[in-house]
Amino acid sequence: MLRFLTPALFLGVLTIGPLSLCAQLYELPFNEIIQRSGIVAEGRVIARQCLWDRSGSHIYTLNTVEITAVYKGTALAQSLLLVVTAGGVVADRMEIVSETVQYTLGNVGLFCLVPAARDLPVAASVWENYGSPHGYFRYDLAANAVEHPFHPVSGIEKFRKTVQDAAGELVEHIPGKALVPLPDARMAPVVSSFSPTAITAGTGSLLTISGTGFGSGPGLVRFIDSNSGSAFSADTSDIVSWSDTEIEVTVPSTIKTASRCAGTGVVSVVDQSGVTGTSATNLTVQYGHTNIVYDEEKYGANLVEDNGNGGLTFTLSTSICSSSFQDAVNAVGRALRTWRCATGVNWSLSTSTSGINAPASDGTNIITFDTGSPLGSGVLGVAHSYFSGCFSGSDLYWSVAEVDLNLRKTGVTWYYCDNPATIPGGSFDFQSVAFHELGHGHQLAHVIDATAVMHRSISAGQVKRTLNSNEQAGADYIFGLPAHPCGAGPMDPLGNPACLGLTPPGACNAAGPCTLSLPVELTDYSGQAKRDGILLEWATATERNNDFFTLERSTDALAFEPLAKIPGAGTTVQPVQYQFLDKKPLPGLNYYRLRQTDFDGGTALLGMVAVPFGNTSNDLRVHPNPVQGPNLFVELASAGLPDEPLDLILTDLLGHIIRQERASGASTSLPVADLPAGTYLLRVCPQGGGRCAGPVLVVR
Repeated sequence: MLRFLTPALFLGVLTIGPLSLCAQLYELPFNEIIQRSGIVAEGRVIARQCLWDRSGSHIYTLNTVEITAVYKGTALAQSLLLVVTAGGVVADRMEIVSETVQYTLGNVGLFCLVPAARDLPVAASVWENYGSPHGYFRYDLAANAVEHPFHPVSGIEKFRKTVQDAAGELVEHIPGKALVPLPDARMAPVVSSFSPTAITAGTGSLLTISGTGFGSGPGLVRFIDSNSGSAFSADTSDIVSWSDTEIEVTVPSTIKTASRCAGTGVVSVVDQSGVTGTSATNLTVQYGHTNIVYDEEKYGANLVEDNGNGGLTFTLSTSICSSSFQDAVNAVGRALRTWRCATGVNWSLSTSTSGINAPASDGTNIITFDTGSPLGSGVLGVAHSYFSGCFSGSDLYWSVAEVDLNLRKTGVTWYYCDNPATIPGGSFDFQSVAFHELGHGHQLAHVIDATAVMHRSISAGQVKRTLNSNEQAGADYIFGLPAHPCGAGPMDPLGNPACLGLTPPGACNAAGPCTLSLPVELTDYSGQAKRDGILLEWATATERNNDFFTLERSTDALAFEPLAKIPGAGTTVQPVQYQFLDKKPLPGLNYYRLRQTDFDGGTALLGMVAVPFGNTSNDLRVHPNPVQGPNLFVELASAGLPDEPLDLILTDLLGHIIRQERASGASTSLPVADLPAGTYLLRVCPQGGGRCAGPVLVVR
């Protein structure tokens, strides 16, 4: 039995979209698609075969298309054409390429083709779609409709006339092969409701669809694809139960034959005779966990440790790490640091660079400009995640073994600067693009929400540098998956302030023309009660333009007052140790915030610690602490709070509210099973305002 599987590959792509954000690619004019294609023909996919290219670098799928009518290129078209699409499965290797055109057996439509620029071990002529998804118009014969990311049409015959006018050639119909719409007067299924109305994809979540006329046997359930905006059918294996009035289906983040992820939109039911009924309202898909398919089964991959230090280390290519692109490096650093502090993901930067300038399954987690592997027209960046699998008994588990980022260098106007408020309308925000691609490395799939980081498109002038609550929940879900019983160990989470520490290589560890460097890499911050006060200690690995530190003190972690100002080391790549003794701490818990200020006045909040001193009695008690189960039990130990509704408020150490629940009495509980590991503060406060009980430090 196979015990270890060689890596597989997933690519998440962020490409340029129009200002309307209606799709991920440039909207190519319809006439351009027709005129620049060598063959424009209708047909159906009758066979598929996966194979490696000659270099063994990528997997492709050869689709055999049976031609039924030719609108352009009659001299080139044959009755059967080989059309290549990216991705596929060969033995125990897998490659999935998001947002590219992919077919399933039986697909019909208009194929707009050009000679394939792929080095494949095939003697016959091979074609590919012009502009990938731009060059395929899928026909829904039952609905008499044409599906396309930018040019959908109701009415196939009307569409054919438009194609003929644009091609300007006589149409050649293949006798007996015509694709005929199927108008049907039969009663369509009626989707009256679904539950829940908001759900997640790729997590095993079940959607219950209620209605009438579904039929006694399974048909199809169709979702809107977050990668393209068009509809797709879930695998029959995703359908858990089917009756005439109710269907249960697992919401997918991929299907077995193509990269598809359910996104926000309508849900359709297709009965066994091909008649479709569609919901009147949208299903909200909050986030998707990227799934891969192996041996007909679907798996989600874990984030694991692979650098000997609890996480994964990225290496900057020499193509991006230079004084010429210092602003780009700082933007990547800001994106990395945001992910680290938002989710605890243990991603670090190597202090060395690499001459590798193209993605490859080579053990190096490279971040590079696309000098070695140029990106296609309209593509801003690509994230490659490579997976490895292991067996424990008969159970297979997958982990993320490597992540590569390939970012466009030329062809667009980039905005690299710190201040998103000043981005010009015609520029693309480099930090937002890097942040999105790192999200694919975090194993988040696309969503349909034009304001979200993980939406499939970004427009010029748009900035998306922070996760929304749904994306945060998705990232926390993925990072908190149970550890595998085999393979690499789980990734160790980063807390605050460790998440702030990030050091680029010396060749690009500086401020740029319009960006600040990552000013201070804080490696430690702690406090300890001594006989003569509270000793605060912190250490830095590097500093850049660091003028001074400010210590602030509070008794409630809300209102802080300056305590001391400590000079920084300016600019250094050598470790520096700092300490300060608070000789007059207050009785009870003392909270100390550490701020850093640059020579130009810029500031950063680096972290907070809480240190007990003397009498630390509190009218709020929690157990167990550290938390060992799904709930934190809370007891109010005094009657000092007013007799009115109370709120349990859990925050991080910087005061951001993580969870807020209604207290149900003097003894209650707070669910914490889904929280990432870390240190939190808990208070119990009257809903009408006033004195709160706490705070209490809670360790998860």
